[in-house]
Amino acid sequence: MTGQNPEFKKLEKRLEGESMVVDKYTVQPVAQVTGRYMTASGETGEGAGALLRVTPLEVIVSKGEDQPYPISLTNETEAALKGIALGGLFVAAICWFGIISAKIFRCYKEKKK
Repeated sequence: MTGQNPEFKKLEKRLEGESMVVDKYTVQPVAQVTGRYMTASGETGEGAGALLRVTPLEVIVSKGEDQPYPISLTNETEAALKGIALGGLFVAAICWFGIISAKIFRCYKEKKK
């Protein structure tokens, strides 16, 4: 792989699995694949690598000729709690920065006297 400077390329695809029939229902899984991949070749050979994450999104269900409807597999409560936790961490970081700044300013003011 002499002379090659491979770069990771972004990958983001929605995958729809094969439909399966369970009793009178047709079920089709849907997932999201995200990640990065790279390929390289040179005088000594070729290589490839990938870092992927597969996340189930939904299951599409239909019965006979009825309109198919999706059933979401994402956990909205988990996403909301993560948002609340990140917001709390952000506020804590801002407060910590404010406290440290106030202490530094106070020390600077006392040294000037």
